[in-house]
Amino acid sequence: MSLLDHLKAAIGDRYEIERELGAGGMATVYLAKDVRHHRNVAIKVLRPDLAAVLGGERFLREIEIAAQIEHPHILTLIDSGEADGILYYVMPYMKGESLRDRLSREGQLPIGDAVRMLRDVADGLAEAHRHGLVHRDIKPDNVMMSGNHAVVMDFGVARAVSSATGPQNLTTVGIALGTPTYMSPEQATADPNIDHRTDIYAVGVMGYELLAGRPPFLGATAQEILAAHLTADPEPLTKHRVDTPPALEAVIMKCLEKRPADRWQETEEMLRQLEVIATPSGGVPSMKISAATSGTTPAKSKRTRNITIAAVVMVIAAVAFFQIRGAAATRALVAEVQAAVDSGDLDAAFTALAASGRDLGDGAFAAVAQSNGGVVTITTEPAGADVQLARGLGRLDSMSNIVDLGRAPIADHLLVAGNYRIVVSGDDHLTGAFTFHVAAGDTIMVTPQLIPASWDAEGMVIVSSGAVPGPLAPQYPGVEVPAFLIDAHEVSNQQFMDFVSAGGYRDTAFWPDSMLTRGGMVSRETALSALVDRTGLRGPRGWSGGRFQEGRADHAATGVTWYEAAAYARWIGKSLPTAEQWWRAALGDRGSRFPWGDDLLTIDDRSNFGGSGTAPVGSFPFGAGPFGAHDMAGNAREWLLGEPGAPRYAVVGGSWQTPTYMFDSPNIESFGPWFQSEEVGFRLVAFLPNR
Repeated sequence: MSLLDHLKAAIGDRYEIERELGAGGMATVYLAKDVRHHRNVAIKVLRPDLAAVLGGERFLREIEIAAQIEHPHILTLIDSGEADGILYYVMPYMKGESLRDRLSREGQLPIGDAVRMLRDVADGLAEAHRHGLVHRDIKPDNVMMSGNHAVVMDFGVARAVSSATGPQNLTTVGIALGTPTYMSPEQATADPNIDHRTDIYAVGVMGYELLAGRPPFLGATAQEILAAHLTADPEPLTKHRVDTPPALEAVIMKCLEKRPADRWQETEEMLRQLEVIATPSGGVPSMKISAATSGTTPAKSKRTRNITIAAVVMVIAAVAFFQIRGAAATRALVAEVQAAVDSGDLDAAFTALAASGRDLGDGAFAAVAQSNGGVVTITTEPAGADVQLARGLGRLDSMSNIVDLGRAPIADHLLVAGNYRIVVSGDDHLTGAFTFHVAAGDTIMVTPQLIPASWDAEGMVIVSSGAVPGPLAPQYPGVEVPAFLIDAHEVSNQQFMDFVSAGGYRDTAFWPDSMLTRGGMVSRETALSALVDRTGLRGPRGWSGGRFQEGRADHAATGVTWYEAAAYARWIGKSLPTAEQWWRAALGDRGSRFPWGDDLLTIDDRSNFGGSGTAPVGSFPFGAGPFGAHDMAGNAREWLLGEPGAPRYAVVGGSWQTPTYMFDSPNIESFGPWFQSEEVGFRLVAFLPNR
């Protein structure tokens, strides 16, 4: 059972888990609905191996202390618990971006914004420090943006983990409390007597980064960064940001003093200085901090430069500690991944790599990459889109945790052979999802194209221009289908219900003057009077009482005539697809038998053929076609456009009621426009707007 399934079974009575939001070193985060209070929450679930080391009783006792703090700049812990071996804690769900996201986008913050962020963080820290709580991992990733204000996340979690385990046990499961870039010197040397001044140091690192666009200490490895925290003087902020006010630089540099005794001794002191700087009188006030206050006396500079023997010993110990732990963790991970590969469980190999934050591109996994890896390059239109990846697990009925690949283009990325889904998002564009398969030894290119938000094309995908594929190819030699938009899913019952509720059957603009029925050509009024559900109300033939069956809102709308499909298309401003468009969207340039390729062994996991009824649209994500359109093979056969007034129209794709060979070209069937069946539905296309 996956962690997600385990979690749903354990706490599903209180929280409806919707989806994974991300994963870090200690926990996986899920978006959920608080059933009791009808609100969105974020649930953090500790890694199972970490939970086993912690033990629930002590962890929950420690984290309860943090739950007592309520402050506008601290994200409150609203619940925690242990359920069937799972340790979790619950926070309000914040839709905004993190301070890290903003930094990644802007590089440097405007000085006024930086001061406001630092003031808010210091305000929250001051409240926590008054309660004896030390965060231990202050960094932009743990600060969320709420409007124009900052909110600190995960308060008390590090304390709970540390108190419940101790550093010895944390090392055995590969957990480090803190992030090397933001660690104070005392954290770097694993000093057990850490107090609130370690948070003040981290605020200084973060403030330096907000202004300079880079942290004060850089290095190729964690060991190099830790050594710099212990021995190196930070460069003046003005070297990287010439317009930094002297008063602000002095506050930040005092935070960065090596010795805790030389920093701000109370968070309130630092907060008061930031509040003075943030006052609107004159923008940045002419506040002066004396050398004695700012910690820049010649004696101190000399003391910093002349590294003592004790400091050297501390550096060596810290570097050795991280090197030993890192090497041991790498050896263990390589052994775990290799064992999974040897047993044929490539899912386990990928999951282990993803949980560690590493991938096959790491040289330590060269042997696995050579035997069971493929190379993927992802380029997006527009360039620079964010790409997240998940692997299809087992029988493709579940997915791994999400891995953030960064921004496209992503060149020559090594992946464990298998099926993958990427979610691509870009500024001012609709988010899109695309699937692909990479085999061992493959080198493939994935080129998703995003739809501008201004196009009003939610729920559609772009099909690029190209040749007519599939069974129609011989009929159209050299013919190119222009690029177009197509629905990612078949039109659902709920979507068709919107048409019915809007009076679609009453508006004569959507219907021809006469229609060809089984009894011959009849007037529009006569034909419409017969287009009713089982109870005589307007709607598809399988509906009752003027609506679809309970629980089937997201199922394909079937039991509609060609006329009804065409009327819906006119109502919403789209069109039924031509045969050329439909086959282009289904197969693209792959030249394969099915939308996903030629794989017949997993066809039941990729499509709904020969079943007991329709499935919710999009239920088989790994059966999507090359452009991201789902269910083009199976689920519901779909009406095509055809010639106006034609006596027959084609239906394509096969359905839940048919065997798989009904997708193939010899089995394309045509029916009169009055034909209706519980296996026939439709999807729509649209022209690309002028760019």
